[in-house]
Amino acid sequence: MTARTAPPLTSMPADRAHGLRIVQVLHSHGYGGAETHALTLMQGLRSRGHRLVYAGPSDSWLAAECARHGIEVHPLRMAGLYDVVSHWQLHRLVRRFAADIVHGHLVRGAHYAGLAALGNAAVAVSTAHATTARKHMQRSRRIIAVSEAVRTSLIQAGYSDERVEVVHNGTASAALHGRAEIRQEFGIPPDALAVVCVGRFVPDKGQDVLVEAMRCLPPGRAPHLYFIGDAQTDFGQRVQAQAAALPQIRFLGYRADVLRLLCAFDACVLPSRREALGLAAVEASSAGLPVIATRVGGLPEVVVDGHSGLLVPPGDAQALAQALLRLSEQAQPRRLWGEAARQHYLAGFTVEHMIARTEAVYRGALEERP
Repeated sequence: MTARTAPPLTSMPADRAHGLRIVQVLHSHGYGGAETHALTLMQGLRSRGHRLVYAGPSDSWLAAECARHGIEVHPLRMAGLYDVVSHWQLHRLVRRFAADIVHGHLVRGAHYAGLAALGNAAVAVSTAHATTARKHMQRSRRIIAVSEAVRTSLIQAGYSDERVEVVHNGTASAALHGRAEIRQEFGIPPDALAVVCVGRFVPDKGQDVLVEAMRCLPPGRAPHLYFIGDAQTDFGQRVQAQAAALPQIRFLGYRADVLRLLCAFDACVLPSRREALGLAAVEASSAGLPVIATRVGGLPEVVVDGHSGLLVPPGDAQALAQALLRLSEQAQPRRLWGEAARQHYLAGFTVEHMIARTEAVYRGALEERP
């Protein structure tokens, strides 16, 4: 089936080209790809002249970041799908704000946004951030899929082809300078091959498979491996115990400055068991790093096998070990893959591209408003 993407902005009516009033809805108490995406989206939309309000739990990373960046926060508990008080509060906010768009993220946000648009002039749009996100988006005029893989899952679940549009998550470019200083900061030897794995420590991210792959490598031929992410989860502690006998593996904890740090490394590894797109792969590509990733979800849309990195089957430690060995022993292909990764990022995964495509989705939804 031919993928549907948002049309270019050139035909947007003048009265809707700028200055939309948008409510973004996301239930979150943690930190991850959806939260990072929502914050980047709100900042980008605001920079293009739109007015934004974030509606969601106030005791969250996202609410704190919105407040820090001067984005209005409307506290919304959203306790489950049927929190009547939260539904009423959001409906009133959409009306009082005279919103054009109410944009829900994840299943719960989509459900709340769809109901909030009923009886108001606003149009509901939702973003599916996972290949398992299939419910409660029926009231959305348009559904954004963060990858072709997510779009396919929505079509298979019964959503009509014309309602689902692909907008790849975009990210700001990583720093391209400062490598020597950052390697000194982390004690990385100047001539060492250093690879990085960025992500939450949950089973879906597959860090345990990567540690097992490191065990499979011949002595003296394994790269230095650095994990970035909060490893104080139950799964993270298991991975740390698994890696205890491997001195070439270090855990750097959660870092808010990942885009500054990436240039210190030579490659990125994403051993995910499930991934809607793989924002960490996009960030690594922006830094010009070749990426080894699993062939799941949207990762093949970010990593072009044999061109900007390597793809391996999920859960296969031996295949991952072979890819690491190939990466470490072939400096020239590694450099070329990194250059190709950077160009692939510039062609379709920048923040500017994501904002323009999202605006086009909004335009399409507004054009259908009665």
